[in-house]
Amino acid sequence: MTTFTLVGAGPGLGLAAARRFGLAGHSVALIARNADRLDQLATALHEDGIRARGYTADVLDTALLTTALKTAADELGPIEVLQYSPVPRADFMQPVLDTPPALWKPRWPSRSRARSPA
Repeated sequence: MTTFTLVGAGPGLGLAAARRFGLAGHSVALIARNADRLDQLATALHEDGIRARGYTADVLDTALLTTALKTAADELGPIEVLQYSPVPRADFMQPVLDTPPALWKPRWPSRSRARSPA
C-alpha cells in the first residue's frame, strides 16, 4: 500500500486522519518542526498497529520540506495522500468575523488550491 503524509502534524484532526488512513493499510509519514511531538504522535499510531515515522521539517524551509517528503517516500513508499495543515503563526487562527479582508488575500491562495485528477 502507499503512504499517507501529514504536513504540520499535530494531535487533533491531523492525527485522527493519520489514524484512519493507517488503519486502512497506509503507512503514515508525519512532518512537523517538533521532533518530540513527532515521536509522541508516531508512538500513538504504533500502539494501534500502524507503521508511522516522523520527519522534522519547517514548511517555511522549502529545502527541508522537500527532503522530508523524499525521505518519507523512500522509506515508507510512494505518497498517495497528503494532508497539508500547518499553522504558520500563533495569530493565524482567529474568528472569521474578526478577520479583516486584507488578511484573506494572502491566506486564500495557499489554502484553496486543488489538483485535478489526471
